[in-house]
Amino acid sequence: MSENDFFIGWADETPRAERRFFLGSGLGLLAGTVAVAGGLAFWQKSPGLGTWNQGAVREWTGVITGQPYAMLRTLDIDGTPKTALLSCLGKCGVAARVGSLEGQSVVVKGSLIQRGKHAMIAVADGMDWIAPSPAAQQVDLTFPDVEPVGPVTLAGEILDSKCWFGAMRPSEGKVHKACAALCIRGGLPPAFYAKTTSGESALMIMTDGGLAHGEALLPFVADPVQVSGQARRWGDLLLLDGPVSAITRL
Repeated sequence: MSENDFFIGWADETPRAERRFFLGSGLGLLAGTVAVAGGLAFWQKSPGLGTWNQGAVREWTGVITGQPYAMLRTLDIDGTPKTALLSCLGKCGVAARVGSLEGQSVVVKGSLIQRGKHAMIAVADGMDWIAPSPAAQQVDLTFPDVEPVGPVTLAGEILDSKCWFGAMRPSEGKVHKACAALCIRGGLPPAFYAKTTSGESALMIMTDGGLAHGEALLPFVADPVQVSGQARRWGDLLLLDGPVSAITRL
């Protein structure tokens, strides 16, 4: 046995065999950690592609409605008639604040929340977030008639539209259940994210007899459910109309 075959922690030099062992073990542990971290990240669900720049406050001109939820039909998003849902900066809707301006041309001050073709405007704080505006009358932005699509039975998840559009990520599943329930309780439009076994998906704004859903919807939020109802098209929005009694857990 040579004098270098025995490891002594306080010795001046670590034996060569131990140095090779420690170097190999360290590199192997580092590589394993990177591989595990990469694997976990790869299998995580995408948090979504929505965006919300709260500092980009501007004015949006269009026609407003408070039924079934607060919405603005405007050209100011992409140059074509587009419906933007409206919300406050927090977890609340603004349908009750539309008042006598229902169906009128207005200018709304707020910031855009957008995910793909879906849009919402988070209106500015204070009483001056909305004002009458004759400018919108230059183009016909009247909300179109609701068109029936037909009866459907869909599987998916009930979520709040504001967070899914981009206010928060992730915006679906159990990790978002409490937040989604608070948003919907506060008057934000509930949406149904339908998914098929073939990977297709669609987001539909939920109504009950053409009206806004109430708190009876809350127990089903963020859980896998099946909903039966009537699919309807309202301009560029897709609606799912049906009562809470038509919702079953999966």
